[in-house]
Amino acid sequence: MGQYLISIITQAAVLSILVMGVNVRWGYAGELDLGFYIYPAIGAYVYGVVVLPKANPLQDVTYVLGLHQGFFVGILAAAVAGGLLSVVIGYIALRRLRASYFGIVTVSFTIIAYTFIAQYKPLFNGYNGLYGLPQPFSGVLNLSPSSFATFFLVVSLVFMVVIYVVLEMIRRSPFGLAVRAVREDEVASLAYGRNPFALRLKAYVIGGVVGAIGGALLINYVTAFSPAAWSALETFLLYGALLVGGTGNNIGAIVGSSLVLVAFVQVVAHLGQIGSGADAGPALENMVIGLLIILTLWFRPSGLFPELQSRYGQVRTHGQWTFRLGRAAKAAPDASTADSASIGAAASGASTPAGSAGGGA
Repeated sequence: MGQYLISIITQAAVLSILVMGVNVRWGYAGELDLGFYIYPAIGAYVYGVVVLPKANPLQDVTYVLGLHQGFFVGILAAAVAGGLLSVVIGYIALRRLRASYFGIVTVSFTIIAYTFIAQYKPLFNGYNGLYGLPQPFSGVLNLSPSSFATFFLVVSLVFMVVIYVVLEMIRRSPFGLAVRAVREDEVASLAYGRNPFALRLKAYVIGGVVGAIGGALLINYVTAFSPAAWSALETFLLYGALLVGGTGNNIGAIVGSSLVLVAFVQVVAHLGQIGSGADAGPALENMVIGLLIILTLWFRPSGLFPELQSRYGQVRTHGQWTFRLGRAAKAAPDASTADSASIGAAASGASTPAGSAGGGA
């Protein structure tokens, strides 16, 4: 496999994790977090200062923490940092704010964090950011650059698959149904005795942890990270990828990120120089992505892989969980009605074994 193809697939795997994090918040819980990229950023920064040494005399740089730990310690630290930051921001923003107001508050938090990190150099080296990261497992494997690229591709794919499986289990669980019930009708869920704030906050934290893990892998892929890497446009591109792939569907998140953030970028890059400006290529790239989003919303409002309950969700009939359309059709004359009942049962805390474990307050 050529190094170029390895790089492209690795990039697709890492970015798919970020889009799945967005999907947890927007697709599962309906939380319009316009400042989502703060979580990949904090994941990348925390991973960097955990694995980097305290000081680099050759570059005259001193990093906060500088623990010089291994890969998995850095990943764990990034996940914890993303979760803690999600608790703080989510507790403030979710308790009283909804829809566009919530989105504005998340953007405000991102602006504050961006400005502070960029200006306060002792934290993450200001605008210069982190660089010179050690190669993961370098003390154990001692791989050549080409061999390490293949190895990191496997690592990225493993993380992507594991996160996909975990998020699918969450989506299919009673907690996932309860969160979707809040997304569809918060008042009805509240009437059934559920705590919408607690459910939304849990989904918000899960999305932050996934985003931070994706950021830790991203800094390994690009080997550096600075404030220039997490502008507001990055978040909108993640949402664009999710809209194209299909919200509420993790397969759609993976496909959408691979198309919007990787495939179309590569197509534009191979068109050659367009215009006399040095930034004509990136400008055309953004135009193509914007046009793709518009066309998708026009012809496929639910994305390429919409949230189909009969295929990727679950229908509960007579207290049992059914995952295949054929079995659901035999068990319930109207699959959509049965699925609506399952969401309502999750919201009300039905007395079945699955319903009683729903994600309440």
